[in-house]
Amino acid sequence: MISAAPDISSPVGVIAGGGAMPFAVADQIAARGIKPVLFALRGACDPVEVERFRHHWIAVGQLGRATKLFREEGCRDLIFIGTLMRPALSEVRLDFKTLRLLGNVIRAFRGGDDHLLSSVGRIFEQDGFRMVGIRDVAPDLLMPEGCITRAAPDVGAIADIQRGGKCLPRLGRSTSARPRW
Repeated sequence: MISAAPDISSPVGVIAGGGAMPFAVADQIAARGIKPVLFALRGACDPVEVERFRHHWIAVGQLGRATKLFREEGCRDLIFIGTLMRPALSEVRLDFKTLRLLGNVIRAFRGGDDHLLSSVGRIFEQDGFRMVGIRDVAPDLLMPEGCITRAAPDVGAIADIQRGGKCLPRLGRSTSARPRW
């Protein structure tokens, strides 16, 4: 599969949360001949698995440290990948740059998770980095379009799928991940 962004530069900075996806993405990046550098989030990223890659540990709130490390490693392209629970305030490590941008950071926390990640991504982009997605660096990890089983959805299931598709834009704007029953 050909990447949607053929001008991905090496190395790619993988801001790695929890779960298996950061390592699957890093493996796919490496398989394409591009060097991944993991920026492992303390308390989220697997400390054993991360040892397979060039990596640095960073804490939530260390925007200045992260920016410095991205530059030192030559990472122009960055991807957020993996799970991350919002940390308790006592676990956040604010460095000078984060304190300077505290107004932006507080506004970012007022939205949902997507708003928070997008806001942090914009901060990195303002510093000259480019946020990329899984489609750009590891497209083979995405599900292909269409039916992937022998059993195709019936008319009722297709109607449910279409209804769900209409609900997604409203769910995406939600400020809470919890369902509202």
